[in-house]
Amino acid sequence: MYLKKFEYYILDSSVAGTLLLIALAIRIEAVNAGFDQFSSNIIFISVFIISTGLYISMQIALYEIIIYLCHHSKSLSIHEHLNDSVIAPEQAFMEYEKLRSNTIIEQKRTNDKKLELVHIYIHQTMAAYTSQENLQRLCAYISDFFQDKTAIDIIPIKVDSKLKAIDVMHLGWNIGKALGKRRSYTAEFIKKVFADTMKENEINTIIKKMSHSETECLIKLNPDIISVH
Repeated sequence: MYLKKFEYYILDSSVAGTLLLIALAIRIEAVNAGFDQFSSNIIFISVFIISTGLYISMQIALYEIIIYLCHHSKSLSIHEHLNDSVIAPEQAFMEYEKLRSNTIIEQKRTNDKKLELVHIYIHQTMAAYTSQENLQRLCAYISDFFQDKTAIDIIPIKVDSKLKAIDVMHLGWNIGKALGKRRSYTAEFIKKVFADTMKENEINTIIKKMSHSETECLIKLNPDIISVH
């Protein structure tokens, strides 16, 4: 810092000395031209003051120009940086659509896999208690159930008399848990699909009893049917 101040001092001193020499040279020329001493001194002082003023004005003007150029350059740099970092609306929309599409595809893949595992569980659990045709229809009903579709013509699934109402409740609870469905929705589903087996059980009763652990039952509660295969 002190070195720069010294450099500025040397520069200003050099300029001042040069201006003094110029003013002195003009005074000498004025004396040679016939001006008296007083007039020559006035000319000397005037030339020095005017030239010094011009020098200072030039310094100020140059300083302002430099400040303007630096500010303008910085503004351009910031603007270019913003242009590089800010995503155009069209590009942002395309990025959103791409992300949305990928999310939908991934969600569908996950749901398909989840439904596939539930179907496998149904076949493994119910194969001994109902026909192949009933199993296929049951899987179709479960697919609609998962997608919140209402089956128009439900043909009740008939099962072996060995399965009691509590077994069907457990089966429904396992399916509803795996597919993330509400108990009330699941209760309505099994009430319709297993109408014969559940004919003596009301919806409220099914909701309350479907997660009860009964000692004598063929189908046990299993909250992990989609993760054990």
